[in-house]
Amino acid sequence: MNYGELLSSFLVDLQSFFRKNISIPGASYQQILGISVIPINGITMTEMSNKIGVDNSTLTRLVNGLEKKKWLARRQSSEDGRLVEVFLTDDGKKIQQSLNKQFLKYGEMIEQNIKSPLSQEVIEKISLLHWEIVKLGLSPKKIV
Repeated sequence: MNYGELLSSFLVDLQSFFRKNISIPGASYQQILGISVIPINGITMTEMSNKIGVDNSTLTRLVNGLEKKKWLARRQSSEDGRLVEVFLTDDGKKIQQSLNKQFLKYGEMIEQNIKSPLSQEVIEKISLLHWEIVKLGLSPKKIV
């Protein structure tokens, strides 16, 4: 298997896994993704858009839906009035904590199944792959 095939398989399998196993009642997959990327001190709409890979109008609809659920709030940046920041509400923090518990539960299950002297090496290699993917996303190169 080469890296291209691995990326394709990994994408499909991770999305399928998350859609089937990670859930919050009343939340769509996109909303779960949105809630999961918001740090405790908030994030700008631009940063969030880049992080989850959607355009501004799609993110606006996503944020509107999460605001209606009272899971997050928006406000203008105190440092730069042109920027809009997104923050988790108390309910949003509870939702994010629930997601984190689910992520940890499945992470522990994977760790138990891999259980070998190579376990730490697997984490290091996957972390390296993750960093390479992040770097490519930071400066995307369109392939035609």
